[in-house]
Amino acid sequence: MTGTYTELIEGSERLSGLTDVDEVIKDLSRLLRKLVKTRWIAVYFFDRERRDFAPARSTGLPASFVPVFREMPLAPDKIPLLKSMLRKRQHLMLTDPGSSDLLTPKLRKLLRNLCVLAVPMVVRTQVIGAVFMARTRDNPPFSATETAIIRDLVSHAALVVSHMQLFDESLDMALDLAGRIDVILTIDEINKAISSSLSRERIMETAMAQVERITGCEFVAILQAEGGGLKVMSSHASGLEIPAPLRPGAPLSLAGCTAWTAFRTGRSAGIADLADARKAGTVTRTLLAAGIRSLLAIPLMSRDQVKGVLLLGDTEPGTFARGETFTIEKIASQMAVALENARLYEDMRSLFFNTVSSLANAIDAKSPWTKGHSERVMHISTRIAKEMGLSEREVEQIRLGGLLHDIGKIGVIEALLEKPALLSEDEFPPMRLHPEKGVAILTPIAQLKEVLPVILYHHERLDGSGYPEGLTGDHIPLGARIVAVADSFDAMVSERPYKHAYTLTEALEELRAGAGSQFDPVVVEYFTRYVKRVMGKSGSNTPGVLWEAA
Repeated sequence: MTGTYTELIEGSERLSGLTDVDEVIKDLSRLLRKLVKTRWIAVYFFDRERRDFAPARSTGLPASFVPVFREMPLAPDKIPLLKSMLRKRQHLMLTDPGSSDLLTPKLRKLLRNLCVLAVPMVVRTQVIGAVFMARTRDNPPFSATETAIIRDLVSHAALVVSHMQLFDESLDMALDLAGRIDVILTIDEINKAISSSLSRERIMETAMAQVERITGCEFVAILQAEGGGLKVMSSHASGLEIPAPLRPGAPLSLAGCTAWTAFRTGRSAGIADLADARKAGTVTRTLLAAGIRSLLAIPLMSRDQVKGVLLLGDTEPGTFARGETFTIEKIASQMAVALENARLYEDMRSLFFNTVSSLANAIDAKSPWTKGHSERVMHISTRIAKEMGLSEREVEQIRLGGLLHDIGKIGVIEALLEKPALLSEDEFPPMRLHPEKGVAILTPIAQLKEVLPVILYHHERLDGSGYPEGLTGDHIPLGARIVAVADSFDAMVSERPYKHAYTLTEALEELRAGAGSQFDPVVVEYFTRYVKRVMGKSGSNTPGVLWEAA
């Protein structure tokens, strides 16, 4: 017996050091077969959600027992033995299973020649499983000593398995929590994109990148409602070539289209495997040919209206699980609001610019020589600002400054504007007042507050000889220095009664000659690079190629 207890202690210590449930079962089986001479062992774990015992893990089972013990879950409601063991949390020994009313007829027949011992795996009064073992009836039943050894080993194994299950559950909870945090952070990223930019392109780019990151999907497209159908606004594929019908700008074929179903019903729609799709439409067949197997379409809802569809695809069938769909729907909801806000902003911005453009054009139209001048200065100024890598906000201010730089000429005598010759010394002072008059006109408009310095100082020179304040160098706002280059350049390349129009090369030479005295040399350098790049692509030296590029 001393040797038995030594093996029992060593076996318990070995069980404690294991980290895999199957290894625990295997080692427990080996110990029991050695210490108490069992013929076979089957271990069941209790599934609390299903309220039954999952199919067994076993060793030594005869082939005829396998279908029952390894493949069929055992329901306590149907087997009194299991029900009793769950209630009493005590072991049960059946010396004559063939006549026991605790078993179903099928089990009685199967176990009739055996002596069966059932031991619950109990941890903190909770049954987490059960261990079944058997001997042939030719051998004596399990003795009290053997039963005690079995109970001790099963109890120890239950504790080890419970720790593993708790660890796995904790890990699953941690992963689930991490996933939920990831969703919150993703929505926060989209919110940041909304608050930091009202650019639809930026919002779509951010949202698609985050959806790809969370789902791991390989295809994302954003579709917009247009003319009673759907049009591709943006699409991205990872490691796949985007089919032509799903590239930006393409109208979507609606026949048999999952995206159209989502758009029409206002509910998410998906296909687990495109290969099994019935009545597959053009889009489905195209995606399948590109390697996409699973598809999910989520409506983009704003103010209870479907504004578009978020379409996701993956090369694996059944990729989009229910929980994941819920997550993407939340992101899609944020996207829809963001895109609608961006659209409304763009509509208001377009209305504002059109109004301002009409005013600028009215000023330009006062002279037959300056028609379109303000819009051209706006385009050149915007191009320079972008070349210099300025922020969206700065580019927007410079764009407005370029468009409105001459608005003060509304207070200048028309005869001076229409004069087909250079102004005299006496005529020039009234013209010099137009930057200040422009600021006076626009000051009541709060939205243009940051644009006013561009308008006021666009005739200042780096050497201090400009007007109205004779500022020098970096004291002149960057936006004003940019508009100064654009304004002078357009004057150079425009035809006037008193001078011919410069070619692009001649105008650039003139700008470089004035760099450091009249113009900011850095601004001139960036503009020169841009013009030369356009000239290189077009092969032309005339100003028209710049307006085409704009």
